[in-house]
Amino acid sequence: MKFTDLTRREISSLPVYQPGKPTELLAREYGLSLDTIIKLASNENPLGPPPESIEAIQSTAAGVAFYPDNSGYELVHAISAKYGFSPEQITLAAGSNEIFYRLCDLFAEPGAEVVVGEYAFISYRIAALLAGAKLVPVPMPDLIHDLDAMLEAVTPQTRLVFLPNPNNPTGSALPVSEVAAFARSLPEWVIFCYDEAYMEYQDESLDVQSLIDDGIKIIGTRTFSKIYGLAGLRIGYGYSDPDLAELLNRVRPPFNTANIAQAAAIAALSNDSWIKMSREVNNAGRQQLFKGISEAGFDPIGENGNFLLFKVDKATTIAHSLQEMGIIVRPLAGYGLPDLLRVSIGSESQNAYFLEALSKVTS
Repeated sequence: MKFTDLTRREISSLPVYQPGKPTELLAREYGLSLDTIIKLASNENPLGPPPESIEAIQSTAAGVAFYPDNSGYELVHAISAKYGFSPEQITLAAGSNEIFYRLCDLFAEPGAEVVVGEYAFISYRIAALLAGAKLVPVPMPDLIHDLDAMLEAVTPQTRLVFLPNPNNPTGSALPVSEVAAFARSLPEWVIFCYDEAYMEYQDESLDVQSLIDDGIKIIGTRTFSKIYGLAGLRIGYGYSDPDLAELLNRVRPPFNTANIAQAAAIAALSNDSWIKMSREVNNAGRQQLFKGISEAGFDPIGENGNFLLFKVDKATTIAHSLQEMGIIVRPLAGYGLPDLLRVSIGSESQNAYFLEALSKVTS
């Protein structure tokens, strides 16, 4: 008897998350030097983390023999002080991604339904199916979430609705006024998870706290992986009604956030100028990529977050050709979008090298 004969039924149909290829793996596959590889596949900040975070990592490293503060007291209170949430509202996680799994642990039992956009971040799908729930994917015309259709998809069995804004991987964003109206329209038996992974790149953000204060069953999730440049440390959080936060803290694993990650995140919160500079680099890079991709004969999509995408024939083949040149981008076949490539916005020189390579492999 095989292990697969003994697993739960849900596992056999579980999609596998496909991350951007690690630079080390690409270097081994093609015999490339690490310092010549450009990774534009995982929406990371090309500037990296703020210097204060590097200093915090170095000063905390000597303490790695000890378990971290399980409550994350200092980080929780730093988040509370910066954004005005009460500490009792906050749940720390190994990236905001972990919050999705913990929500499904709590609410997505067999027989329950979870509503998602068909091209939304795949982790929602994996977390729901792993919990044994029924996934309800809603079509996304023009790669944009259809809030009316999502509301129509809600039934008495629905327990969770996931919405990223902006959406990864399509780069589309919805007006926050429409999202607020959607949240207020959901029935009381539905928990609304609002994914704010790219919130710091946006000019406008949803006032999740006011919805929480009004009794709406909503949780906002945020990460330090994107604009704060701490993706390798896996640190994020959710903020919600204290009753929901207490439940989430019951089911999260002990010591789920490392002491180094907590220290680096605290330091990152203190540097607003890093956010400003990162946004400026991102905005300039978007213009550079839009112009270059357009001049190469393609139509770039995405005015939000720190990435964009474009349609190209044989997208996966093009991605492999770029890898041979030391450039990692993200084909979206795993999302059911086989003709699209997603490229993260890099530094000016990284973007220029990508555009030069794109011209060569598509000419």
